[in-house]
Amino acid sequence: MSAVSPLDYDGLESNGLLRYLNIDIPLHNVYDFIELSRNGIDKRALLHLAKTIDFDLSELAHVLHLSERTIQRYELNKKLSTEASSKALQLAKLYARGENIFGDLDRFKRWMEHPNVALATKKPKELLDTTFGFQLLNEELIRIEHGIFA
Repeated sequence: MSAVSPLDYDGLESNGLLRYLNIDIPLHNVYDFIELSRNGIDKRALLHLAKTIDFDLSELAHVLHLSERTIQRYELNKKLSTEASSKALQLAKLYARGENIFGDLDRFKRWMEHPNVALATKKPKELLDTTFGFQLLNEELIRIEHGIFA
């Protein structure tokens, strides 16, 4: 089974991603994701994402590799850097994919909070601070989607 990039295009998940960020920008392909990352998402979209997926500011800061204080200082319309925007998009995409696979966002959020044997008994949420962690979680979601459990 090949690895899937966190930014692979999927219409259903892209719609979920936009809902999580509360933005209304059409995303037709991976290049639109790249452009959105480059242009940056604003703090308002980031806070909407955090609220939707039940992340507190410290969890969000950890995933984005920013300090809590930096996020707090941002004005609501200030754009995040390309790197932070990319991470936020990956996070939204992961949760949209999880909601799609689990059939319910709350079920997926509970899964993210519980240690998983397939992930070396780590909570999936603990792996979100690296690209490799995102890749591992996306691969695990593919296995779950296809009925392959560890």
